[in-house]
Amino acid sequence: MSTSGSTTWSLQRDSIINSALRKLAVLSGGSTPATYEITNATEALNALLKGFYADGMPLWAMSSYTFTPTVGVAAYNIGIGQTLNTPMPMKVVQAWRGSSNSSNIPMNVYSNTNYNILPLTYSSGTPVNLYYQPLSTYGTINLWPLPADNSNTISIRYQRPFEDMNASTDNLDFPAYWTEAVIYGLADRLAPEYGIPLEDRKVLSMQATTFHANALSFGSEDSSFYIQPNNLGRF
Repeated sequence: MSTSGSTTWSLQRDSIINSALRKLAVLSGGSTPATYEITNATEALNALLKGFYADGMPLWAMSSYTFTPTVGVAAYNIGIGQTLNTPMPMKVVQAWRGSSNSSNIPMNVYSNTNYNILPLTYSSGTPVNLYYQPLSTYGTINLWPLPADNSNTISIRYQRPFEDMNASTDNLDFPAYWTEAVIYGLADRLAPEYGIPLEDRKVLSMQATTFHANALSFGSEDSSFYIQPNNLGRF
């Protein structure tokens, strides 16, 4: 018995749309969707993928970015076309400072509340705290204290955004085990537009939920959980 030896199978945008429409019995016998159906399904598909941001931080979508701070500047906009020109981070989970001797020094990633009550806002020195504020199309990285020099680099570890599916041949920017979750999720979203009976929609919704939960559970990191006292004296 022989196997393919391949592990790179994936579906492109129109194949995902066609599969979702077949689940609704809209397509059969090799038929193809009309142009307006592809347009509407593409809109629903990209909205579905954006909604997956709320799932949290999957291991496969974590990225790193390093920049050199400017002397006396605390805030840095990050996003396409911004000062730090890279796709906007969804959430920053880790930060560290790199020094000239190649050692990485952890930084505190603060919440908005804790960052706002830091003393001596205009003091300068070596940044030890970082707060990230995500906005609609870009985010802002805030450092404390103000960088006194540019001898260090700042690196962040963050959840990157998922790429859009715009062209018919775009591949899904998810691991292959998410394929069924996306197909059934899209079918669930499109069901009302095709007048699918409520009972059938309930079954489809349960299938979509199951596939989504299965994919989500596999993409998390296995690590230890530590609890320590709040030495800052505040929440």
